[in-house]
Amino acid sequence: MSDQLELWLAALPVDEAVVVDGETVWLRPHPHGAEPGAELGVVLLRQFTPAQLEEAARAGFHTARQFGAGLAVQDDALVLNRWLAGVDGWLDAAGALEDILNQSALWRAWLAPGRPRREEGVSAQEQRIRARFTGGLP
Repeated sequence: MSDQLELWLAALPVDEAVVVDGETVWLRPHPHGAEPGAELGVVLLRQFTPAQLEEAARAGFHTARQFGAGLAVQDDALVLNRWLAGVDGWLDAAGALEDILNQSALWRAWLAPGRPRREEGVSAQEQRIRARFTGGLP
């Protein structure tokens, strides 16, 4: 990690939201308790539809296991957050910050309103056949 990046991370305030690469993120230290650490979070969607919430709930557990960050509704926004044991500042959270920003980009693409959704009761194979007949697939 470069000295400039270290200085920038060290200057970020903890326990309040900051903007990093256009994303609203926060690091909330919890130094007391059985396992001291911090909550790292990012706002996915400030407003979401019931369909987006349902879609997120379907994939949420699997992605939490794969990436380490889970979904939550906080202050009427859909957020991703994760626990970082032993972390008390942004410098310690640098790798996890990069991971959660990458994960949030994937989630946004997944939850995008224009993304084609699978029709209820229709298999993926049947949808491909339908798309082929309508010129949607080569």
